[in-house]
Amino acid sequence: MFFWVKIFFILVLFVVSLRFKINIGISLLISSFLVGLFFYSGFKEITDVFFKSITSYTTIKTVVIIYSVLLLSNVIKEKGIKSLSESLLEIFKDVKYAIIFPPMFIGLLPMPGGALFPSEIVNELGDKIDMKPEEKTFVNYWFRHIWEYFWPLYPGLILTSNILNIPIKQIMKHQFYLTILALLIGILFIKKLKNVKVERKIPLSGSLLNVFLGFFPVLLIVVLILFTKLREEIIVFSISIFFLIVLNVGIKKKLEIFVKSFSLDMILLIVGVMVFKDFFSNSEIIKNNFLLFQNYKATYYILLIFIPILIGIFTGVNQAYVGILLPIVSTIILKANGSVDFVKLTLFYASGFFGVLLSPVHLCLSLTREYFKADWSKVYRILFPSTLPILLIPLLVDLII
Repeated sequence: MFFWVKIFFILVLFVVSLRFKINIGISLLISSFLVGLFFYSGFKEITDVFFKSITSYTTIKTVVIIYSVLLLSNVIKEKGIKSLSESLLEIFKDVKYAIIFPPMFIGLLPMPGGALFPSEIVNELGDKIDMKPEEKTFVNYWFRHIWEYFWPLYPGLILTSNILNIPIKQIMKHQFYLTILALLIGILFIKKLKNVKVERKIPLSGSLLNVFLGFFPVLLIVVLILFTKLREEIIVFSISIFFLIVLNVGIKKKLEIFVKSFSLDMILLIVGVMVFKDFFSNSEIIKNNFLLFQNYKATYYILLIFIPILIGIFTGVNQAYVGILLPIVSTIILKANGSVDFVKLTLFYASGFFGVLLSPVHLCLSLTREYFKADWSKVYRILFPSTLPILLIPLLVDLII
């Protein structure tokens, strides 16, 4: 019982620190040292685990990948996102369905607050079919996030891969159906709207070429990750640097993009997550206590569903619930032979992301709602029932299998 009091205290302290707007990475580091104080034998063991964690290949690899993704996002933004989106609209002509592609395209790049970028185009097109501010908010926000369940550039998936020490392509294969589910939910909402056709102003071939060239860096990364044995960090960093070099701007601007892409908050978050993960995974006391609960469904459903939802709502960041809880619930997700139970992993991931999608502190949601001047309660009337299947379908799969 005292073990759970300690665990609960660590989680509560973390949530309180977020309430007072302490950096998530710093909060995780503080929580890590509390784990050390509660469950380790002394100061030397704590410092040994800490320095081993921050200098490990996994931590350095994750930092490199996250920086590279932010760099590529800024490079593509500099090239001109709006022209790419307009080309997509010319390809599909149908406003009612074309409106989903700008946020979908931006969603391929994990940019903080990225839903704000296509807002201008969504607003312009939405006016043509008399969409309400809350409807524009939902379309812009929802389609921006349909990829996060399986797309290999997202930090939550990268962290999941590194924490469980499994190839990211395995996670992609098992969680891909959640993206299909999210897409279907969005399309069902779109079908209820009225429609307007647009005239094509340039040849279709020109629009297709523009979209292909704009999307090419991201496509190249995914193809190389899936079909080569090159390390992920080498692929993402090399491609990001290459497209920065060939970007048609001056050296001063390139240096500005290079420096701007370095986010201290993001680095702190990654380091905090990896350190927290290592403090948990290296504690035999924690492992043994959680192993006791593997055969009790009520307990592991609390760990796989309820707590991830809470952390997702409190933080609005999928890296947070992955980093905080996945090291803890790994004893439930890992089978006796050491392999991953992907049904339970998907349930865990979907539960946390359910909370993230509903979180008022989620930057994309708050920025999009503010841009369209939408009413919070009316946004949630659309958003909440739309997110429920994302939680309930993986739970149903787990109960059946």
